[in-house]
Amino acid sequence: MRFTAGWTVHLPDSHRDGGEVRTIATAADVDALVVELGKDASEVAWIHHADRPLIPAPFTGEPGPDHILNAGIAYGYGYLGYLDPDHDFHHPVGDPASPVYHSDSEEFDAGSGIPVETLTSALKEFLATAQRPTCVDWTPASP
Repeated sequence: MRFTAGWTVHLPDSHRDGGEVRTIATAADVDALVVELGKDASEVAWIHHADRPLIPAPFTGEPGPDHILNAGIAYGYGYLGYLDPDHDFHHPVGDPASPVYHSDSEEFDAGSGIPVETLTSALKEFLATAQRPTCVDWTPASP
């Protein structure tokens, strides 16, 4: 089992951004990914599991993932978003004290931040199962 994670990295003293793409195949790879996502310059990662089906993209018809898993770290919290054919877009039920997180590409509701250790566990579960992680409770994301 493996997944691909890609995210933007804001380059200091530059008007351009860089990007990272990694193939994650082991629990140690997940740990390393979480370290990278915890860096201030890192944005939210888009994660696609290789063992999930592909479906035609709406505008191009090209094959693409049947799911979305977003993961980020901000303000000392982990943030997740998940969507697949069986689940509308949801965030975890998190710490009520966790703030809204606005990344360049995603917005996570206040109260949806979870401990970084729980984020790590959820990513390891997703790596092993290719299914929405069950180690967190989910709630619909705000529209």
